[in-house]
Amino acid sequence: MTLFGSLSSGVSGLTAQSSAMGAISDNITNVSTIGYKNTIVNFATLVTKQTSTTFYSAGGVQSKPRTDTGVQGLLQASTSQTDIALSGSGYFVVNEANVPTINNEFLYTRAGSFFQDNEGYLRNSSGFYLQGWPVNALGTVVPNNKSLTIPNQNVISTDYLATVNLNRVGGTAAATTKISIGANLPSNDTLGKTHKTDVQFFDTLGNANTMSVIYTKTNRDNQWDTTIRPPQGTAIVTQEDSSGNTFKSIGHLEFIGKPAEGAAVTIEGQTYEFSADATITAGNVRVTITTATTVAQDVASLIARVIANDSDFDTTNNRIMVDPGNTATVLIEDDGTRDIIIDPSGLITSSGTPATRQEAVFTVRQTSTNYRDYQQFVFPADPAAGNTITINGNTYTFQTAAAVTAGSTSTITIGGAIATTLASLETAIEARDAQFASGATTVRVRENSAFGQNNTLVLENLSSSYSVSWAGVTINDTAGAAQTSPITINKTNSIVFNSDGIPSAFAVAELDIAQFQNGAYDMDDDASRSPQITMDFGTVGEANGMTQFGAEFTPVFITTDGSQFGTFAGVTIDAKGLITALFDNGETRPVYKLPIATFVNVNALDNRTGNVWNATQASGDPTLREADNGPAGQVVQASLEQSTVDIGEEFTKMIVVQRAFSAAAKIISTADEMLEELLRTKR
Repeated sequence: MTLFGSLSSGVSGLTAQSSAMGAISDNITNVSTIGYKNTIVNFATLVTKQTSTTFYSAGGVQSKPRTDTGVQGLLQASTSQTDIALSGSGYFVVNEANVPTINNEFLYTRAGSFFQDNEGYLRNSSGFYLQGWPVNALGTVVPNNKSLTIPNQNVISTDYLATVNLNRVGGTAAATTKISIGANLPSNDTLGKTHKTDVQFFDTLGNANTMSVIYTKTNRDNQWDTTIRPPQGTAIVTQEDSSGNTFKSIGHLEFIGKPAEGAAVTIEGQTYEFSADATITAGNVRVTITTATTVAQDVASLIARVIANDSDFDTTNNRIMVDPGNTATVLIEDDGTRDIIIDPSGLITSSGTPATRQEAVFTVRQTSTNYRDYQQFVFPADPAAGNTITINGNTYTFQTAAAVTAGSTSTITIGGAIATTLASLETAIEARDAQFASGATTVRVRENSAFGQNNTLVLENLSSSYSVSWAGVTINDTAGAAQTSPITINKTNSIVFNSDGIPSAFAVAELDIAQFQNGAYDMDDDASRSPQITMDFGTVGEANGMTQFGAEFTPVFITTDGSQFGTFAGVTIDAKGLITALFDNGETRPVYKLPIATFVNVNALDNRTGNVWNATQASGDPTLREADNGPAGQVVQASLEQSTVDIGEEFTKMIVVQRAFSAAAKIISTADEMLEELLRTKR
C-alpha cells in the first residue's frame, strides 16, 4: 500500500508540475498580449488520512492556478488615438456584438487596443466592441434608449449602454454666441463723426454672415452710440442691454425684384399697394410704379408714401429711410414711438416670386425710455389758463390772448387749435433756452396719427440731462396713456468713457437677430433655438477693449466664436473617459463617456478567450463607475497596458518546475525498483 501510494504521490507531482509548466508556457507566449494578466500556480498538499501513528500513507500535491487580474501592467505609449489604457483599478465594458441584443453577453477587459471597423464601431484586436454611455452636447449622460428620459449609470443594458460608433458622429457647425471688439475711438472727433468695425459671425446652419458695428460720436462728451443694421438675408437686429431692454431695433426690407401690379406691404397697420394707375384696392395707399422705374425708384416711392400717409413717420425722425449702402433696401427704425409691425408677405414680383428677402411678419421693437433720442409729449387737448410746463429749468405758462404780453417767452397763448399752441411753445423754448437752437430739431412739434393734427411736442436729448414737469396740463405718451410724473430726459449712450479714455459703462450687452432667409434659427435666447450674441466691448475700468484716446480710429482686435460646417477629424479621450469628437473647423462635441466596471474580488473573475473576463458569484456583480472616481482608475488615451508577465521570473520558475518534475519522476522510478525487489523476493 505504501509503495503504491508513493507511486500515486509521484504521479500527482508530475501532474502538478505539468500544470505549472502549462501556466508558464501560456505566460511566456502571451508576453506581448495587451492587457494580459499572468497566471500563478500555487501548490496545496493532498493529505491521506493517517490510520497509524507508526505508519505513513502518502498523499501528494495539487496545483492551484490563479490569474492575478488585480495587478497593473506597465503603460506604453501608442500612436493610435483610439488606443486606451486604465491607470488604476477597473475594466472596460465590451460586448461580443456591435449591436448587442439580450442574447449577447457583456464582458470586461483591460485590452484597450481599439480601432474603427468598416462600420465605424470601436473593437479591439480580439473582436470585442467597446461600450459607452451616450452623452449630449453638454457632456451629460443620456439613455441609449430614446424612449427613456432618465439615465441609470449602474445598469448594464442596451437601454443605457451603446457601442461606441465614430461613423455616427457626423459633422457640426456652431453658431456665434460672443463677439469681442477692441478699438480706439478718437477723443477729438466732432459731433456725428462715425467709424465702423466689420464683423463676421455664423448662424446655426454654419453660414458666414457679415454685419457692421457703427460708432457715432454723440453730443455728450466721452459718449458714443452704436448702430448695427440687419445683416443681408435677415429681417431685424436688436441691440439689448443686460436686462433685455431695447437699446436700438432696426429692421429692413431688401428688395430683390420689382414689385408686381397689386403687390402690397403692410407697415404699422396700413397697407401700401404698388400700382401703375389709380385702380387700387379700397383702403390701401397707392404707391406709384411703372415699368420704366427701377427697383430703387420703387423703394423711394414707397418711403415717400409712408411718410406722407403716416404721421408717425417723418423726415426728421428717420423711422423709415433708404439704406445708405443699398438703394434697393428700406431701413425701418423705431424712435421710441411704438413697435413697428411689418408684413411683407404680399410683396411679389410679376412671376410670383418674393420681391424681398423678407417674407414673414416681423416687428421692430420700441426703444426703451432710457435709450431714446427723443421724448414725446402728447397733448390731447389745449391746456387751460394758468397751466404750466417746466423744461430744462424754464417755466412756460399757458394763458389766454388777453393775458399774454407781446413778445413774451414765458407765456404761451391758448384758445385756438392744439397745433397753434404747441407751435408757439416751440418758438418760446427756442427763444428762451439757448440749448434749443432755432430751426433745429432738438425741439419740434409733430402730428400724432390718433389725433390728426400737430399735437405732440418732441424734445431731443441735449449735452446734459434735464427734466420736464407740468402743472394742470394733461399729457399722454404716444400710446395714449396719461403721464403723471415728471420726466428726466437723459439718454444713456452705448459706450461711455471716463476723462482718462477708459470705459465707464456699456449699455449694449446682446444682439437679437431674427428671420434668417436661409432657414437658420433666430438668435433670440429661445431655449428651442439659439442664444443671442453677447457683445463684449471690454471691461469697465480697464483698457482691454474699447478706449478713447487722442489718436486715430484704430481697430485692435475682433474675436468671434462659432464656426462653419466641419467634418469629423478625430477624438480625444480625457482621464474621466469622456470621448470628445474633433472636427476640422476647430469645433468639438462630446459623444460618449466610458463606464469603468469594478468588482469586489477581481481575482475571482472567470477568464475567457480573447483576454476578457466575465463576472462570477465569487467576484461579485460589477459596479459601473465614472473613470477617475473612487476606486475606478483614470483613462489614458494613446496608451496600452502591457502584459504583466516577467520573462526572467518565468524562466526561473521553469527551471524550478523542471527540477521538481524530474524529482517527481525519480520518486516513481525508485518506487518501481522497490516493487521489483519485492517481486524478486517472491521468486
